Amino acid sequence: MKKTFKQLREFNLYAQFLMERKPEIKETKFGYAMKRFVDKNLTKPFNDFNADLDIVRIDHALVDEKTKAILHSEKGSLRPFQYSKEGLKAVIKGENDLIAQFNLKEFECEPFISKEKPELTEEEIEAFKGLII
Repeated sequence: MKKTFKQLREFNLYAQFLMERKPEIKETKFGYAMKRFVDKNLTKPFNDFNADLDIVRIDHALVDEKTKAILHSEKGSLRPFQYSKEGLKAVIKGENDLIAQFNLKEFECEPFISKEKPELTEEEIEAFKGLII
């Protein structure tokens, strides 16, 4: 079954929210199915996206003139590198373009079925449909 990157991101968000709301689910068969789905299906697409995101950020980062080393920003910053005003605009545009491009990309997914189903919101049911339910 194929799912878009956007659908996989939504699944991941709802899975995280569910685990925060009901941490006991981690110890259930449903929690196990969610973890296996994430491990098997989300790792590669998310790693690919993050690698491409790093490239966009590196391409526009400020560089030390003498050493040619990339200048890093302070810890806790959303972006790990320093940018000029124009560089930051280019990074934001590049990130948005990458997100739009990746959201449409389809990835082959192997669903995991859990006979056990906790009480879920309508949004969670929709996000999990065909993936772990």
